Amino acid sequence: MDTAGLQRGRLTGLILKGDDLLDADQVARQLSLDDAHEARLAAEGAADRIRDKFGPQVIGPAAVFRRAS
Repeated sequence: MDTAGLQRGRLTGLILKGDDLLDADQVARQLSLDDAHEARLAAEGAADRIRDKFGPQVIGPAAVFRRAS
């Protein structure tokens, strides 16, 4: 922001440019600036591994499961 040299003006946009990018399967980890999104992705991966191991019906939304008696 300091580099823009604005004294009273507002910076209303920011552009990022990427050159020589690689396919997602060729990088160690995708960068993210959203911690909540990262947490959801981790939970989704764990749910996928559970489904792979125990079957597709073993995990799902809590609302569709019966109450424990």
